[in-house]
Amino acid sequence: MKKWLFSAMFAACALAGSGQAPQSFDYKPDFKALKVDASRLARIDSLLTDFVRRGELPHALTFVAKDGQVIHNKAFGWRDMESRAPLQKDDLFRMYSQTKAITTVALMTLYEQGKFQLDDPVSKYIPEMTDRVIVKKEDDGTYVTRKAASPVLIRHLLSHSSGITGEWSAGQPKYATLEEYVKQLVKQPLLFDPGTDWHYHPSADVWGYLVEYFSGRPLQEYVQEVILEPLGIKDMAYYFDDSCRPRFVAMYKKGKGGIEPVEMWSGRDPFGPDRTYAAGGTGLSGTIEGYARFCQMIANYGVFNGRRILGRRTLEIMGENCLPHPNSNGKDFSFGIGFRVLPEPDAAGGNISRFTPMPNPGSLIWGGMANTDYLIDRREGLIILLYTNRIPATGIWQKFLNTVYQVLE
Repeated sequence: MKKWLFSAMFAACALAGSGQAPQSFDYKPDFKALKVDASRLARIDSLLTDFVRRGELPHALTFVAKDGQVIHNKAFGWRDMESRAPLQKDDLFRMYSQTKAITTVALMTLYEQGKFQLDDPVSKYIPEMTDRVIVKKEDDGTYVTRKAASPVLIRHLLSHSSGITGEWSAGQPKYATLEEYVKQLVKQPLLFDPGTDWHYHPSADVWGYLVEYFSGRPLQEYVQEVILEPLGIKDMAYYFDDSCRPRFVAMYKKGKGGIEPVEMWSGRDPFGPDRTYAAGGTGLSGTIEGYARFCQMIANYGVFNGRRILGRRTLEIMGENCLPHPNSNGKDFSFGIGFRVLPEPDAAGGNISRFTPMPNPGSLIWGGMANTDYLIDRREGLIILLYTNRIPATGIWQKFLNTVYQVLE
């Protein structure tokens, strides 16, 4: 790590540990003190307005805070294009894989309680965990396998390097509990030897079940009491009362004649009668301000709203790359524990592959399938969120980041 980057990270750590990290959002920013050129914020508005005007996006909602001061939080477009209901800043979005970072933090709170080690084999707690790797898939759907070179560790789950594969989770209707689903999932042979590559998603439900195993409580209950309530996050959950239905943003997809509505939920129907199942990888819905609180806690190295969720050192470890380079997602694609970690430029000085070079190395980033995205840049003191419920991606996220970073003096 370059000396300047280490120094910047150390300064940020010291700030968070000293109690000076912001504990609430200030919606009246001091642009001069922040060294933000407020006149250039209009470029963000122009970009998003243009995407909505051209019909590429049904709506967009921003939340950008620097050192806890909110410098941009605006709604564009329509909650529901058909009824022409304007998008509101407290509307509810389907967050899909944004669930993963929250359930990761839930598991890491149990790590801090001494319940497990990151290098513990998963089979120590889930005996059904396979030790076989796929060599060949036969025409009849069966596999030729061999013994894995090493066991699946808990750190492999959290970095998506376990090799676990299987049916898309999202709360499979045929499974009554997360435990039932996971114990079937982990019996299937692995795609590769643990720790040797990256394969996204299925292992998240395994770590979600481990939250239940170590805490002795349902996942959604533990997340609510240990993360959401202490951070003051309201209106974020797996399931909602019918009274919240009007606040849910309509979901859209790209069609032949433009974008069109599509009925697609993150996990089970959040208004359905069966509310016992919660997944580790998807299923949460909520407001952008609620998730911004979670991001600010991460930026603060574990504390926000006057409540500490994780220790500083734990967050430092979570921001370290766990993947080999190269891997199946790129020559410099890096992932830590729960987050993608943006790497430093390569030795030749090349930019970060397949991403805008604006965010600093070490920034944490991810998002949800319907394009609810977030980035945490501790060096700049920034948390950046852009929400839409539209599939597939449009390229707006990278352009949006450019318009955010250009306001910095």
